[in-house]
Amino acid sequence: MNPVEQRRASQRSRTLLEGHIIYNNRLSRMECTVRDLSETGARLVFAQPVKVPAEFELQIPKKKLIRRAQVIWYDGQNHGVMFLDDGEGAVSGAPPRLQDEAGALPLGREASSVPEILDEARHRIARLLGVSVDVIQLKVEIER
Repeated sequence: MNPVEQRRASQRSRTLLEGHIIYNNRLSRMECTVRDLSETGARLVFAQPVKVPAEFELQIPKKKLIRRAQVIWYDGQNHGVMFLDDGEGAVSGAPPRLQDEAGALPLGREASSVPEILDEARHRIARLLGVSVDVIQLKVEIER
């Protein structure tokens, strides 16, 4: 076992999964390949060298996984990230995820912010159309 593997908090699995980096208040998205995955982090690979936000949401559709992540290291095309949440959506210093597995807010719980409302709408539209929520993009225009 090499020194890096000895320092890992959890065992990693080699993968070849499609991933999406979501950032900028869920308005921007980048495609990546998830090459290694563990309970505590992942290694993301890009087709070309890219600059990735320091913190973002990582979505892995095939695993139905959404995690908050922070870049720990990078070498241009490869980025090592550490997950900031506990796998249940709770982020250190932030409120827990407000949606159930279907993406809907629990009964009796109203969306309280524009991002929550938009996310709820995206999930409902995706369910109605029978498509992945990842393909739904909403835009808000405010006229005064």
